Amino acid sequence: MALPFTRTFENKKNLENTPKVPHILVIGGGVVGITSALQLLNKGYKVTVVAKEFASPVASGKCITSEIAGALWEWPPAVCGRHTDEKSLERSKVWCMDSYGKFMELAMKPKETGAYLRQSVFYFKDMVEDLPAQLDKMNELCHLPGFRHDSKLIEETAVNTDTGVVDAYQHMAPMVDTVVYMQWLYKQCKDKGCRFVHDEIKGLLRDQAEGLKRKYKAQLIFNCSGLSAKELAGDEDVYPLRGCILKVRNDGSLMPKLNHSMCISLIEDIDESKKDGQSFVFILPRGEDKLWLGGMVQPYQWDRNLTLDYPPIRRMFEKVKEFYPPLRNYGDEDVEEVLVGLRPARKGNVRLEWDPVCPSILHNYGHGGSGVTFSWGCAIEASAMVDRVLKRPQIYLSKL
Repeated sequence: MALPFTRTFENKKNLENTPKVPHILVIGGGVVGITSALQLLNKGYKVTVVAKEFASPVASGKCITSEIAGALWEWPPAVCGRHTDEKSLERSKVWCMDSYGKFMELAMKPKETGAYLRQSVFYFKDMVEDLPAQLDKMNELCHLPGFRHDSKLIEETAVNTDTGVVDAYQHMAPMVDTVVYMQWLYKQCKDKGCRFVHDEIKGLLRDQAEGLKRKYKAQLIFNCSGLSAKELAGDEDVYPLRGCILKVRNDGSLMPKLNHSMCISLIEDIDESKKDGQSFVFILPRGEDKLWLGGMVQPYQWDRNLTLDYPPIRRMFEKVKEFYPPLRNYGDEDVEEVLVGLRPARKGNVRLEWDPVCPSILHNYGHGGSGVTFSWGCAIEASAMVDRVLKRPQIYLSKL
């Protein structure tokens, strides 16, 4: 089965040479907001992005969540256990495959874009055939490059069988160095005339939509505000899923250099009653010479000032080393950085729809730990929704 490579659209006319070019205001400077902005720019719209924080060096150097995301492309349901209801799954399957096509193109220039295409191995403590959701997932993935379902992968990849893993499959998957990638996105947007505004918007968007449109001379507003949608959209279903990544070197000095990712999914859904959260394992090559270790899922926790001494992070580190014994060569002194991020989760999963009260606002938030995986797919669908509203003619024209 051929992969559905994504195509972007552009108006037949050169819209930049006419004063009637529609102008879109995007709220949110993370991967969802900036990808949406780039997709709109590729289609000929004018775009302004307003955000409280941008990725460095656009900002003052503080990392935003999109920069410290694991950013391994995944077929839903994702490793950390969200997007499991059928309605959400049907939409997210389309989003992730649209994104796959984009990242396949970007992986042709990995050092420039930060997108790499590498083998990804998923391990299970039950046979996949006994896990209906995972079996369906595997059947959907079998057409991807490098797909293989074989329990021999456990021995071949030197995983500790005492951890209980009994089955595995692998396929080629995009892995995105988000620090490089976010800067690539910003540059693409800037080169296409995007305006960036560092500002914080507070209160319900629908109550101030007309004022914002006048201020920024925009016809429509994209709400890609992540966790801030709790306030801006008045959505009480929005909440953080705190996660942590330990950054270590992957240069062959402490163990053979690793070029493939390794993950154990959190098979059960996220348990919001567990104070210390839940853990799973992922080991991700990052760029050319780094390795990112995780993971942790802690609902409703907002504090990002954590260290390796925080007990759940300490347990996470030990669990990763137990799972993959070569990592036992790494001690505390080899952890270059402890990165803590807040996944912008939402009960009911992603909200991609027009506001029912204020029809000039399009909401695109609630991606949880799948922001990078869904980013292009959601941006493509959202921009098509704008096209339909503005009744703009389209032609197929590759922009990458």
